[in-house]
Amino acid sequence: MIYLEKEYLQTHIFERLLEESSADYMDMLDNAEAEQIGVIKSMLAGRYDVGLIFNENAPIINEVLKRILSKLVIYDAVRRNAARKVPTDYKDEYDWAMDMLEKLSTGKIVLDDLPKPPLNPDGTSGTTIWGNNSDKNFYI
Repeated sequence: MIYLEKEYLQTHIFERLLEESSADYMDMLDNAEAEQIGVIKSMLAGRYDVGLIFNENAPIINEVLKRILSKLVIYDAVRRNAARKVPTDYKDEYDWAMDMLEKLSTGKIVLDDLPKPPLNPDGTSGTTIWGNNSDKNFYI
């Protein structure tokens, strides 16, 4: 695993439940983490330097991202066990994590300790701001 440790996942889920959900396929947690990191990267790429944050050799650990990622990975692990219905607690935590990602991607919540995206060669951040000024009376 790149960003999380299995011991940290046990903070949010019983070890037995995690083991039962991933015992038949040892790479399940690694694959789920990589998949969810891809989701997080796609949602936060405009606000943060996700390549630097999720660098395999030296990731920048942020507790909010760590919690979000753990909730997403745990949901994938528990959902994988077809013989067991996913408890509503895990579904609620998954919904919370996706809501937090949405707030982070829109800028409602800002993580100041994470690096901003790199500037373009022309010195801009790549964020385009434009407006429509076809209203000659400037009504809002």
